[in-house]
Amino acid sequence: MLQAINDRIKGWLGILVVVLIGLPFALWGIQSYFDDSGPRYAAKVNGVEISGAEFEYAVSAQKQRFLKQFNGKLPIEESVLRKQVLDQLINQRLLEVVTFDEGYRISDSVLGASIKQQFTVDGVFDRARLDATLAMKGESSQQYEREMRSDLRNRQAQVALAGSVVLGKNNVTRLAAIEQQQREVAIVTFSVDQFVGNYQPTATDIQDYYEKNQQRFMVPEKVKVDYVELTTDDIASGISIDEDKVLAKYDEYVASVSDREERRASHILIKVGSDSKDLAAAKTKLAMIKGKLDAGTPFAELAKEYSQDPGSSENGGDLNWVAAGDMVKPFEDALFSMNKGEVSDVVKTQFGLHLIKLVDIRSEPIEPLAVKRHEIENELKEEAAADQFYDLSENLANKAYENPDNLDAITESMDVKLQTTDYFSQQKGTGIAANEKVRKIAFSSDILEQGLNSDVIEISPKDIVVIRLNEHLDAIPIPLEQVQSQIITSLKAQSGFQKTLDTALAAKAELESGASLKSIATTGVTVAEPILLTRKDFAKVSDPSIINAAFDMVAPKKGETVVKEVTLSTGDVALLVLTKVVTPEVIAEDKKAPIKQALKQQVAVDEFSAVLSAIKAKADIEINNRILKAN
Repeated sequence: MLQAINDRIKGWLGILVVVLIGLPFALWGIQSYFDDSGPRYAAKVNGVEISGAEFEYAVSAQKQRFLKQFNGKLPIEESVLRKQVLDQLINQRLLEVVTFDEGYRISDSVLGASIKQQFTVDGVFDRARLDATLAMKGESSQQYEREMRSDLRNRQAQVALAGSVVLGKNNVTRLAAIEQQQREVAIVTFSVDQFVGNYQPTATDIQDYYEKNQQRFMVPEKVKVDYVELTTDDIASGISIDEDKVLAKYDEYVASVSDREERRASHILIKVGSDSKDLAAAKTKLAMIKGKLDAGTPFAELAKEYSQDPGSSENGGDLNWVAAGDMVKPFEDALFSMNKGEVSDVVKTQFGLHLIKLVDIRSEPIEPLAVKRHEIENELKEEAAADQFYDLSENLANKAYENPDNLDAITESMDVKLQTTDYFSQQKGTGIAANEKVRKIAFSSDILEQGLNSDVIEISPKDIVVIRLNEHLDAIPIPLEQVQSQIITSLKAQSGFQKTLDTALAAKAELESGASLKSIATTGVTVAEPILLTRKDFAKVSDPSIINAAFDMVAPKKGETVVKEVTLSTGDVALLVLTKVVTPEVIAEDKKAPIKQALKQQVAVDEFSAVLSAIKAKADIEINNRILKAN
C-alpha cells in the first residue's frame, strides 16, 4: 500500500509522505522501549550512543535475511538474534577508532561506488530508496556515510591482516595431503527391520513411557481472543465514487491508449556528407527515386536498390512497428503526421535524407466506458481507501493504547465490529490466528498476564488488527488411551534399535578379536566389499554419516583394522571397518591453493578476534538490557 502511494506521488514530496505515514508503524513495535522510565539508546560505547532506531533497523534487516534464507522461519530465538545484532554494532563502534588510528582510509570515490552499488536497481541508482532507508534508520546522509566508511575500513583491515599472514609451507602441504586422503573401508550394515522381532511392551512399560515423556502427550495451551480488524476492502465497500471522477479516470485511460499507437514504416535513406554539394546530390538522387515511385515502381524495390541503410534495405526499407519516442524527432514528426499508404516529402535527420512510407497503423482498442466502469470504480475506491486507511490506522492505534482494558472505545467510535477467534495454540491457528505474529503476541505477557490490548498488528499492508484475551486454556495431558498405540510403536522402535545396536556391538567385538567379515554375515546383516573413499564420495555410500565417520577414525597400524559403529538415518546400524589410509606423497599446487587461502583466512579471523577482545576488555560499554527483549 505504501508503494502504491509512492508510485502516485513522485520526488521528494512522495518520499516525505511515505516516511510520515510509515513512521507510526515503524515505531509501534519499539515504543515500549523508550518511555520516560528508561534510556532511549541501545548501548553506549566509550560514551558514544548506538541509537534505538539504528539498532531496530539492524535487527529488522538481519531478521529479513534469516527469514529469506530459512523459508520464513527464524533459526534462533528473537532475543538471541537481538543480542547478536547489538554485539555486532558494539564491535563495529570499537573498531572504528582502531582502524582509523592504524591509518586505514576509504576514499570518497570508493565510498560513493559502494553506496551506489547498494542502491542500484536494474542498473540505475535509486536515490529514493536510499532516502527512504535513511529515514527508516533515523539517520542523516552524513551519518550513513560515516558508518559505511567505518565498515569499509574494518573490512580493509581484515583483508590487510589476511594478506600479512605467513604460513609454513609444511603446514599447507600436510593439510592438503589430509584433504586428498583416501580411506579403504568395508561397510557392514545391520537392518533394524530384522531385529524388531515380536516384542510387545507391557502395560507397565507403556505407563512408564507415558509418564517420563509427559510433555510429548499434551493438548497444547490455547487461547481465544477478541479482536477488531481494519482492512482496505472494508473501507472501500463503504465508499461512493463521484461520476466526474469516473469520467476523468476514463479520459486518462483513453489518452494513455492513444499514446500507445504504433506505426509501421519503411524508408529509403541517402547519406549526406559534410559538403554542400553532397546535400544537393542527395536531393537530386531522391528526386529521381521519387519520380520512379510516382511512375509505379514499388517502394520496397527502390529501397533494396538505392537505400543506404544496411539494416533495412535488404527488407525493402521495412522498419517494422515503431511507437512515439522510438525514432529521432524529425523522422517521428513526419511519420505521425501521415496517412496510411502515404509517402513523405524529403525528411532530413542526422543520418541523412529520407523518403518515408507509412505502411500501416495499429493501436490498442479502446474499451467503452460501460466495460471499464467497474474496473475504474474499484481503482478509485482502492485509492480513496488507501488514503483513509492510514488515518484510521493511527486512530485505531491511539484508542487501543489510551483504553488498554477493553475494545469498546474502538467499536463505539469507529466503524468496526468486535469479533472472536476460535481457540488456537502457539503453533497453529485459523483466521487471523493463522498469522504467526498474531499467535506470538496473543501468548505474550501483556495479553495473557496483564490483560492489555495489543499494539496494532499488521496482517498485511491492507489488513491490521488489535487483539485482547477472551479465554485462556492451560495445557492438559492427552489421556493415555488416546496415545497408547503411538507409545507402543515408539517402544517397539526403541527395542528394535537397541537389539540392532547390541548385535552390531557384539560383531564389532568379534572383528576386533580377529574374526573375519564373512564370519559375522548372517540374516539381516549385509557385508560389502572394501571400497576406497574420498571426502567427497557421498554418492558411493547410502548415508552421508558414513563418509564423516570414516574420516574421523584413527588410522590403523599396518596389518590391522579399526572398527567403528555408526547409526544411520534409517535407524539401521553400520560397522565401518577401516583397513588402510592412502595419503598422496605429491600434492599438486592447484590442490594446495584453496587450502592455503582458507588457512590464511582462518588465522586472520582468529587474530582479528583476539585484537577485538583486547579492545573490548578495556572499553566502557553500557547496554540497555530492556531493548534486548523480543517484542
